Formats: sequence, C-alpha cells, structure tokens
Amino acid sequence: MNVLGWRRRGLATSGVAIVSLLGVGTLFLAADRDLPAAPVSAAPTDKLAPAQPRTNVAAAGGEQLVLPASRGQARRSLSILQIGDSHTAADLFTGMVRQILQEKFGQGGIGYVNVGTPHPGVRSSLLKLTASSGWSYEDIRRSARPGAFGLSGYNASTSREGEVLTFASDIPAPYSAIEIEAQTDRDAGSVVIEIDDVPVLSASLAAGTAGPRILGVRPAAGIASFRRLVVRTGEAKPVAISAVGIFREGAGITYSSIGYPGATVDLLARFPEKRFVDGLRRLAPDIVVLAFGTNEGFDANLDPAAYRERYVSAIRMIRQALPHARLVMIGPPQGERPVTACKPAEGRPCPATDPSAEPSASPGRQDTCSQRPPQLDQVREVQLRLAKAEGIPFWDWWAIMPAGCGASRWAATDPALMSKDRVHFTKAGYRKSAAGFAAFVESEVKASLRGEDAVPNN
Repeated sequence: MNVLGWRRRGLATSGVAIVSLLGVGTLFLAADRDLPAAPVSAAPTDKLAPAQPRTNVAAAGGEQLVLPASRGQARRSLSILQIGDSHTAADLFTGMVRQILQEKFGQGGIGYVNVGTPHPGVRSSLLKLTASSGWSYEDIRRSARPGAFGLSGYNASTSREGEVLTFASDIPAPYSAIEIEAQTDRDAGSVVIEIDDVPVLSASLAAGTAGPRILGVRPAAGIASFRRLVVRTGEAKPVAISAVGIFREGAGITYSSIGYPGATVDLLARFPEKRFVDGLRRLAPDIVVLAFGTNEGFDANLDPAAYRERYVSAIRMIRQALPHARLVMIGPPQGERPVTACKPAEGRPCPATDPSAEPSASPGRQDTCSQRPPQLDQVREVQLRLAKAEGIPFWDWWAIMPAGCGASRWAATDPALMSKDRVHFTKAGYRKSAAGFAAFVESEVKASLRGEDAVPNN
C-alpha cells in the first residue's frame, strides 16, 4: 500500500488513516511500520480507500497533473536531495543550483524543509521560517535519542499551548501535498494546521509507542497554493516537529537540501538504519547529492583509510534505501585556517596578506598552501578515489578555485568570493560555485528524466 498513492513509490507503512476534513481535501496520518495508528476515526488500514484518479485539468486552464512513472519509464518530474554540511545548510549554494535547474527544467515543489531556525546556519531560500518563543531545539548530534529524529536531524519541541511554527512565502506557493513530520508519544499533545489562517487539520500525536508520524493534507482540487502555513499546538502537552515537506505534482525540478553545520559524513551513521532508510524512501529522490568534506579536512586526527570506510558505509545505506537513485558526490572546496590576530610588536611574525606571495611548499605541486589544513588534501583524494571506485559522478569544487591559496585569492577578489573565515563563501562565491555544479549535474538530470536507471556497484 502506498501512503501517497499518487506520488510515492517507496516506503509502505501501516497505521494510516484517511478522513475528510473541512472540504479542503484529504488528511492522512502515516505511522512508522512498527507503530500503532493514532486514535482517529477511520476505516481499517487494509480497507483503505485508493487514491482518487488524476484528471486532466489543462482544458480548464489549470496544470495537467502527472503521476510519477515507474522505474524504467519516461518521467515528467524529478526530485533531487542534497545532504551535506554548512555549505548545504545555508541554502545559498543549493538555492542557486535549484534556481538554475528550475529555470531550465521547470519548477517543482518546495520540497523538504526544516522548521524554524534550529541553528543560525540553517536557512531556506524559498520560505521564511519562524517559530514562536516557546519552542526549543534538539540536535541529533548531541542527543541520547537518535531514533527520535527525522532526516532533518533537528526537532522543534514545546509543551505549551498555542505555540506556532510558520512557513511564509512572498508569492503563492503551489502544493499537491503538505506533510508534517512529527513525533508521537504516550503523553503527546495535538496540533492544528492552518493554511492562510484557515484551520485545515487537527490531529493528536498521542500513541502507545514513541516514533515518527506523518501528518499530511491534500487539496480537493489536486493542486492549491498558500502564502502562510502554520503548525499550532493544541494544548499544554509535549509536541515535537522534525520537518515539513511541500510537494507538487507535475513537471519540473524539486531540489531539497538537508544540511548540518559543522557535520562530517559520520553524522549519517548517527541515524538508526531503519529510520534513515525509511526517511529516504518516503522522500524518494531520483538523485542524491552528498556534499561533505570541509569539516573532515580540519580534523587533525583523521585516518584517511578509516574515513573512506565510513563514507562507503553511508553510500551503502543510501543505496539500500534507494537502489535505483543516482548518486552524485561534491568534493570539498579549498579552505584555509582562520588568520589569527597579529601583533608584530610582541615579536610574532604576521602571515602574508597577499595570496600571490604564498610560497609553494613543494616545487612539483602548484596547489600547495601552508595556510590550508593538510587533511583537506587527503579528504579530497579519498573522495576522488572512492567516487571512481563506486561509479559516482564527482564534482571537484576545489578545482574551480585558483591553485595555491585559492580561498585567500577568492577572498581578495572584487567582489569577494570567499568570506573572511576562508571556509565559507560570499553570495557571489556561492553563485559562481552553483553555476559550475548545475552545469555538471545537468547530465544526471537529463538521464533521470529519460528514465535511465542508475546502476549501483554493490
């Protein structure tokens, strides 16, 4: 049984109920496979009504809605999911890649987004995300309960009534389904979902066993739009929300980004395998982009061989979840250690401020930089070799930057392409980088749109 019969080909779940609500459309509550359904009035799950057939509304001036084709057939819609570190979390690089691809292939849905601002480096370029003061955030990297998290890696939690999470768009945001990723528990409270100030869903998160639950809304007309989506707590009981997915039928590109500031690829191993696999299958991306490496490069104790094995494990887990998805790897860009304050009067020599004056430590190499952590070179080499061995297209972010101290050179351009920390980029730098990656990944997009299967090297 497919929870979203019209959209998903991946995860089959139990504990699903469908009820009519306020004439808006359909509400579904999808529990994890091992989790009992929430106490709602509905038919037994084995008698779940099938999804309504799609109709061609183009004649009425609307958009023709197209079901995703099965594996091996031509498709009209494409979903890309990028998972990475702070370069991904900021949604500057990914936002510009999204814009370039959507201008060429058409705009899909908004996709998978965080709730509020769980970390200063986590943003969305598509929606304004805000949270009222009663919410607090939990991070999977610091939690003793990794099984309580969805793919976002963050939970927004509160025990107060009337607290709100808001997702606002300057222009009407089209959707065919909205999915709120929540957590159930024995003493959990309830939430009310509002679209443009109209309540459209009310659901309890109380259940006999703690676990994930998807609350979703589909418009009766098949497609609708909103400017303001709100998740509001119903009473003074615990509520935890992990993420929201906003999906749209039809042609175009959906580019979701899941980023964790300061993260390495090791973060993916924090997720219980079943939770990670089920989360990927529910989102069912056609292309998964992995973008880690910067933080590994600053790890003085990094063991390259052990790092390779951990990256292989992450790849294996993704391929287990999505055996027909295409994988793409983004290598780390150049980066340098922050330049510390210098006081020559105290006898401390100052580093060279002119990046062109940086000497080469190795006459045979033109890409050496004493300011760059040496592990960053190792990480890049490990990823290059791994991508080749696994048959994964590799985009070398490093290579589009100048040789030598490329981070300093980009920081010295006008306008500056690198930020002062020599690790992150300015908007101009991310724009230049995004143009390079969008051109690179276009061949993978076209292959997916043609229905060509990726062949995993298991």
